[in-house]
Amino acid sequence: MERPAPRHAAAVLALALAVLAGCANSTPTGPFPPRPADIDTNTVDLCTALTAAQRDELGVGPGEAWTKQLSEGPTRICGWSNFDDGFNYTVQTVPGTAGAAVGVPGSTLSPVDGFGAVRVTDYEGSMPLCELYLDTSDDSALRVQAQATARDDDGHRVDSEQVCDRAVTISSHVLRNFQDSAG
Repeated sequence: MERPAPRHAAAVLALALAVLAGCANSTPTGPFPPRPADIDTNTVDLCTALTAAQRDELGVGPGEAWTKQLSEGPTRICGWSNFDDGFNYTVQTVPGTAGAAVGVPGSTLSPVDGFGAVRVTDYEGSMPLCELYLDTSDDSALRVQAQATARDDDGHRVDSEQVCDRAVTISSHVLRNFQDSAG
């Protein structure tokens, strides 16, 4: 087999590198960075979003799964509750994309582990809830929620930043666990 001339080989290599560089530097559509991986939310078991060690750390059991009909379509949910510290957590499939949450009052872009995410807080004056809409694929998303359902030991409401810190931690666990299980 004849080897290509050095100039031809260099031209082919330059073209291949240009194509790869163009892919690596492509501008993502929407407000999010390119995803580290796609997560197929149609096939994941949401109650496996947290490992046994992570559940132990949070003081929660295996999780309870249920389904619900939203105006946009069906959703699957898994929830965990810690009745001792007063925190609830849910992971939910969301029909459509995380981009739909952009612009919701009080929303901010807040990436988690390289994935685009929209942070939305609610009930800050009572029992704070923090939601993260995670950009997991082109046609679906995950919503991770943390909510303080009780007041702290001094009778004060839990600070919404503390609730959002927990939502970010849960989101990070979920994203890593689902990537590990897919790959």
